[in-house]
Amino acid sequence: MPANPKENPGPAPKPKPIAWWFLPWFLLFLVAGGLLGWWWVRLSSVSTENAYVIGNVTPISSEVSGPVVAMYVDDNMEVKPGDPLIQIDPIPFQLEVEQALSDYKQAKAEAEAARLNIRLTREDRLALLEGAKAREKDQEHGVDAAEFEVKTRDQIHQKEKDTLASAKAQLPGLEALRVNAWEYLDRFTRLANSGDIPVQEMDNKNAIYREASAKVEALARQIASLEKQVLASGFQFQQSREIALQARRKLDDTKAEVAKAQAAQIQPDIAVAVSKSLDSKVEQGIAKLALARLKLSNTLVRAPQGGIISKRTVQLGLTVTARQTFLSITPLDLGNVWVVANLREDQLAQTRVGQTVHVSIDAIPDRTFPCWVESLSGGTGSAFSLFPPDNATGNFTRIVQRLPIRLRFLEKENPEGRIRPGMSCKVHLDSQASPLPTQKNW
Repeated sequence: MPANPKENPGPAPKPKPIAWWFLPWFLLFLVAGGLLGWWWVRLSSVSTENAYVIGNVTPISSEVSGPVVAMYVDDNMEVKPGDPLIQIDPIPFQLEVEQALSDYKQAKAEAEAARLNIRLTREDRLALLEGAKAREKDQEHGVDAAEFEVKTRDQIHQKEKDTLASAKAQLPGLEALRVNAWEYLDRFTRLANSGDIPVQEMDNKNAIYREASAKVEALARQIASLEKQVLASGFQFQQSREIALQARRKLDDTKAEVAKAQAAQIQPDIAVAVSKSLDSKVEQGIAKLALARLKLSNTLVRAPQGGIISKRTVQLGLTVTARQTFLSITPLDLGNVWVVANLREDQLAQTRVGQTVHVSIDAIPDRTFPCWVESLSGGTGSAFSLFPPDNATGNFTRIVQRLPIRLRFLEKENPEGRIRPGMSCKVHLDSQASPLPTQKNW
């Protein structure tokens, strides 16, 4: 007969531990705390994977054209500032230097000769002017003396002419007296021969006639002498006038020489101008020589800064063209390398210039680099695109835009040169951290 289950209930179940009653609540609290922590971290931090490393890439070109005769670098080679890159054939440029040097020496010699010519020209023209002025003064005295002589001879000539005229004026009266005396003598001679008068009366009239004749003859001789003197004084007067005219012509010639000598005084100024022009030619020669030497030095192209050689297109024997890029240098120092992170618009409210940023680079997964926000772009990427959006032209679709920000590394040196432009990054910005002091504001 089976036993009554009520009479034999079996062993009683063991009670559960108290910890099992709190385990679900603990898990729920743990999940809630995790969600709360995730929400707090998400609220207090900004992160993005839309970030990459940017760097200054320096294009290298030559200042001169020519065939490459030597190469010192290759792609991916690291160079230091001043290291040689390529050598362009220097022979044509050395010839230009020698030609410029020859031109400079010739211009310098011409300039020195021009400076000597200034002194010689000034002394010669000054001596010429002083000599001409001295001759002019002497000839002015000679002209004054000749004109005084002309006046004197003219006065003498006029006086002798007046004397001759006066003598000639006396001749008719004396001739009339002589004729009168002759008539008296003839009458008294006839009377004396007839005995009407004494012979003594005839002798007296004869004496009077001879005296009148003597006076006429004396006056005639005096007139003849005066005529000769008048002719001589007239000749002397004409001669003195000719001498005065010659002296005046010489004086005029000398005055012309003085004027010419005075005009020639500008020749030293011309020589000075020529000297200055030649000095300018010397300066041009110096500049051309310096330019030729600069071109010669530019045949050896050196690295303006250190970095990694990239995008090399030049080959040995290839003719490079001036100012045409043939390779690039990518500097790896952290002064020329930075990070650009493209943040969403809703992340910018927690972003400030100077905030600390932690950057992890995909190519360097073993460490995180501390950075800081240096600046924010002036506009979103769409604002600088080739075709900026125009939301007023059709249906509007709201798209969250991104704004580039620049992040600078806090470290001084690029570790082993591992950070290079173009690498992808992950950025984590702690918005609760105090920003670094900076003069820029967002």
